[in-house]
Amino acid sequence: MPPVFNEEKCIRCGKCVKDCPAYILALDKKQGETPHVIEEYKFECWHCGNCRISCPANAISFEFPLYTLV
Repeated sequence: MPPVFNEEKCIRCGKCVKDCPAYILALDKKQGETPHVIEEYKFECWHCGNCRISCPANAISFEFPLYTLV
C-alpha cells in the first residue's frame, strides 16, 4: 500500500519527495497552482517510512490491509 497523504495537513514543503529513497514521490507543479505531492510510482513503494518521518506536518500515514497485520 502506498503512503496516504492528508491534503489538509500538507504544507507542500517537498521534504517527503526529497527523502524518498525509491523516487516514488514528486511535486506536481502545474502553472498557477501551489505544488502538491503526487505518487508517480505508488505500487513501487518500499514502505520504509522516510516520507512519514521527514514530514513536519504529520500529513503522511500508512494504512496496511488487515491480512498483512495478522
